[in-house]
Amino acid sequence: MMQNHKQIKTPHVLFAVLTVLLIVALLFSGRKTWGLGDVDLVLLLALDVSASIDAREYQLMREGLASALSSVQVAQAVGAGKSGAIAISVMQWSGFQEQEVKIKWTRVSGHKDLLRLSDEVRRMPRRYNGGATDIGGAIKFSRELVNSAPFLTKRKTIDIAGDGTNNVNQSPAIERDITVNSGITINGLAIIGETVTLVDFYTRFVIGGNLAFVENARDYNSFETAMHRKLLREIGSLYLF
Repeated sequence: MMQNHKQIKTPHVLFAVLTVLLIVALLFSGRKTWGLGDVDLVLLLALDVSASIDAREYQLMREGLASALSSVQVAQAVGAGKSGAIAISVMQWSGFQEQEVKIKWTRVSGHKDLLRLSDEVRRMPRRYNGGATDIGGAIKFSRELVNSAPFLTKRKTIDIAGDGTNNVNQSPAIERDITVNSGITINGLAIIGETVTLVDFYTRFVIGGNLAFVENARDYNSFETAMHRKLLREIGSLYLF
């Protein structure tokens, strides 16, 4: 009788294979960059779309962000980092529990990537056409979004852009402190308009963390210039260490 030369794996071999697979899984389970790569900065751009912002002002804000992102100077700042890349997401916020991601996490590593992202920003619809101004809620939502970003980085930043003070829910300083204590920096872009004390409010209750700052725009016509300055400042700050 002919012998069957096919070998049957013993339980010991199967156990060894499963053990190796388990070890590999454990090694990668702590890394959030599986398949996406490391970045020098995770940056969330949070835009105010509450009732104080009309359709024209929203368009100026959207176009201003798109233009700032597409600049050669911003691309150069991104490329100067160790990884030569950052991750960006864009969300919109208004009143209590009124927050929505408009652009999911996107890894950008060159001018072409930023141009594609800016085109996506220009097509970005407005989520809310009214509502209160819940800055604390925006910070909490942003913190959770940043912590879920699938990238490995030592630098995490939230940008809160808005034209008014908090007028609903608890003080934004509460969520600010929780966020800063978790290792995330919060910067602000205050669109002053008629709220002349807005920079002071952002300084006292909104921003915090390593190298945190408030950029200001005189009005929505100067939003693009202010956003451009802010992006260069916070991306450039990566290379001061």
